[in-house]
Amino acid sequence: MRKAIIIISFGSADDSIREKIFDKLAAEVKNFFPTYEVRQAFTSNFMIKKLARRKIFIATPAEEINKLRAEGFGKIFILPTHLTPGEEFDNKIKICAAPDVEIIPPLMSEPLDKKIFATILDCFKKFDDEDLVLIGHGSPHRHNPVYENLQRLADKKIHVGVIEETDTPNFSDVVERLKISRAEKILLAPLLFNGGVHVAEDIAGEKNSWLSRFAALGYKVRVIRDGLGTFENFRRLYIEKIRERTKNFG
Repeated sequence: MRKAIIIISFGSADDSIREKIFDKLAAEVKNFFPTYEVRQAFTSNFMIKKLARRKIFIATPAEEINKLRAEGFGKIFILPTHLTPGEEFDNKIKICAAPDVEIIPPLMSEPLDKKIFATILDCFKKFDDEDLVLIGHGSPHRHNPVYENLQRLADKKIHVGVIEETDTPNFSDVVERLKISRAEKILLAPLLFNGGVHVAEDIAGEKNSWLSRFAALGYKVRVIRDGLGTFENFRRLYIEKIRERTKNFG
């Protein structure tokens, strides 16, 4: 039986991000699983259309699944790089489940794996005299408990927040924790797979970003702009996830 793995991401119009994160992960997956066909797909219709105008054509999850079926693949594994089971996962990935399509859960699904959180911290390990603020996306369609549960795993100098204003822990929640820890210096880091526009605008932008808002409160702020997918040890978590789910298929 022919087998395939589709790596599904939200997407990025930035060529350098796709090359150093998405394409790199795809190459690593192919290296570790040489008997599988490895493909990529995006869930962001905006990104797909934007790339198409540049003659770069990326399939949606449904399109790539249909292509593989037409080519005779009998078993398809979907690997989402979306970190949590949020809106994009529910509406564009979860619905693809079928007898021949198995979906690997997002890395930060419940119950949370402490090893994953430890790996995240290892990516941003140089914050000895700073409080670390991890900024995730959050979910606009329903409250996602993942971020609050991550906070429970953290020590008093690590703070988890989300960009989405309708979700929590929000900016105000993080500020209250920083007051308790008596922080003076902050390291902002994206709790995001590829960062991209969220880092450029929401986290480190010039206006109304987390960086500018913390600076206005008097904190000394430093920013890590690389998404988690930039780090090899974090990408290796996806390899381990695939290995767990495909062990009965060779």
